[in-house]
This record gives sequence, C-alpha cells and structure tokens, in this order.
Amino acid sequence: MSFNNFVLKQEYQKLQQLGDRLAIINRKIEWEKFRPIIASVYHDGKQGGRPHTDEVLTAQCLVLQALYGLSDEQLEFQCNDRISFRNFLQLPDKVPDFSTIWNARERLAQSGQDEEIWSELQRQLVEQCFVVTKGVIQDATIQEAKKPHGTTFRKGRDEEGSFTVKANKTSYGYKLHAKTCVDFNLIREIGTTTASVHDSRIDLLKEGDIASYRDKGYAGTPVPAGVTDYTLKKGARNRKITCLEIEQNKVWGKIRSPGERMFHVMKNCFGTPVIAVTRTYRVHIKNLFLAFAHNLFQLVTLEKCGIARAIPF
Repeated sequence: MSFNNFVLKQEYQKLQQLGDRLAIINRKIEWEKFRPIIASVYHDGKQGGRPHTDEVLTAQCLVLQALYGLSDEQLEFQCNDRISFRNFLQLPDKVPDFSTIWNARERLAQSGQDEEIWSELQRQLVEQCFVVTKGVIQDATIQEAKKPHGTTFRKGRDEEGSFTVKANKTSYGYKLHAKTCVDFNLIREIGTTTASVHDSRIDLLKEGDIASYRDKGYAGTPVPAGVTDYTLKKGARNRKITCLEIEQNKVWGKIRSPGERMFHVMKNCFGTPVIAVTRTYRVHIKNLFLAFAHNLFQLVTLEKCGIARAIPF
C-alpha cells in the first residue's frame, strides 16, 4: 500500500464511523466474477497495445455512476475527490478518466456482454437465495431526453427518441421497462424502448415467474404457460367493469404498487438526470447499470429490515 493510500485509509476510518452505505453495498456482490466478462471485450487474442483499465474497477465505476446519477466527467471528478468513492474502488492508484468510462460502456453494448453482466448479477442473487416464489410485477416509466431542435433530426444526433403523451403531458425520450419480484422488490429483467412504444408491447414474463401483476395497460396481453395472470381488469366500450373485478383490482393493486418503488428510487434517490446519451442501445446499457445499482441498493435495505445479511466472499 502506497503512503497516499495509507493516509486515505486513515481518513476513511473517521468517515466509516458515521456510516457508509457504499461499504455495505461492496459486500453484497462478488465483483471478481465480472472480471472475465468485461475482459472479453478488450482481449481480441492479439498481444501488445496499451493496457486497459482493471475490469473490476470499470464495473464499480459504472455502478457508482448509476447510484449517484453522474455524467462521465462528474464521475471522474468525484472518484478523485470523495474518500468514500475511493474506498469503494479499493483505493486504486489511478481512477479511469471520463473517456475510458464512455468507451467501456460502448464496448460492452456493442459486444453484447452487458447482458452477460446482468445474467451474472441474477445468478448471484439466486445463489444468495433471492428467488421468485410469489410472482413478479412488470411496469414501465418514461425517461426524459433533451428535445430535438431545428435540424437535430436531419443531423441524425438522436433519431431514435420519440414523443409520447401521458396524463396530458407530452414527453420526449425513452422508456424503461422492468420486472421486479414480489418477494424482494429486486429487478429481474429490463427492456429499453423509445417513449412512444406502448407498455404492453414489451413482454418480460417467462416460465417460472409464478404469477404476473401488471396495471391496466397490459390488459389482454397473454402470459406464459404456468404463470397466473393478475393483470388489473378494465372496462371497455361494450362492457363495463364488474363489482367483482373492482374488488380484485384493489387486492392485486396492493401487491402490484410496490413495483413502482424502483422508479422512485432511480429518479429521486439516485438523482438520475435527463438522458444525455443518444441511441437506444446506449440508453439500454445505462439502464442496465441503473437496475444493477438499484438491486445493490435494495439488498442493503433488505439487510436493514432483517430480511438479508451481508454475504462474505
């Protein structure tokens, strides 16, 4: 350990006494399992060239960025400035610069390895006994992006974003679709589309989900075999909703409503700003690490509630 890191370690001990959520989050995941996944997008079988940033450090930076709603430039600054960030990153001698972070996301998205990262996270959740036993909740939220002006579309800077209207409010951007488990409110699957795509067009359900709790926007969409459909009922022009269906909606709605908490956490606790990247695939990888960060955040909440404990690795 260098002298600088020794000093930082001593300073951090004072901060730790005040409570550091990042330190708890760090114990919730086995970071080394992500090393070969991220390494695969840098190694092409050729020798030589400039060495890339440590793979685990890259993953941790991307999670920090999602947890605090930081731009690439802000992430670089905060990783150099904040002791809690440096400790979370295991006190590296050098933190990645903003261009390195951008390039890492781009490589992961274009290689498809971002989905492998998500699969590994889900595997670790199952390994810690966070399994689906009561069913899942599917919902979606609009993610605002900067509205195009003038010749923006002709220049092709953000031709994939789209407009939508909800509650008499016009929004421009993308939409995050997510499926959480009723048991622990952990995100199990995500999808990313432009804002104009209707919620019901994206089906995240699969066999083994036990039961499906969805709002009225999903009414009429089928569920996989073996999954019980608890989608809220709605009336139609030629058929009024019955009293029984109204009572069912009240029961199912109470189970479904906690599924909206994840969006509240992302937008208010993480301070997720307006989407600043373009193209759906870039927004999707941002969303993947946003969901990754939410799950780690939720694991800490579960531990504080006595539902889970820190897993020693």
